[in-house]
Amino acid sequence: MAGKRTASQADVQKARSFLFSHHKRGFRIEPRKFAASARELGVGFRELLRFISQLYAQGQQSSTFRRAAITRMTTK
Repeated sequence: MAGKRTASQADVQKARSFLFSHHKRGFRIEPRKFAASARELGVGFRELLRFISQLYAQGQQSSTFRRAAITRMTTK
């Protein structure tokens, strides 16, 4: 199972590119962890970012302003 949790260097580079193309600070998410999570869950980067964004929005009392901002970031 440990092999599935690690991300290859190519996956890390793709994750870094994806994160920084959607936000100037890459959402402060470590590309290696992001790539490993996507690989372990079997989802694409966009789906994983959307899921993380939804969890984050729920923690913000689901304000409509915050939800709209997150939606704009994840639908690029």
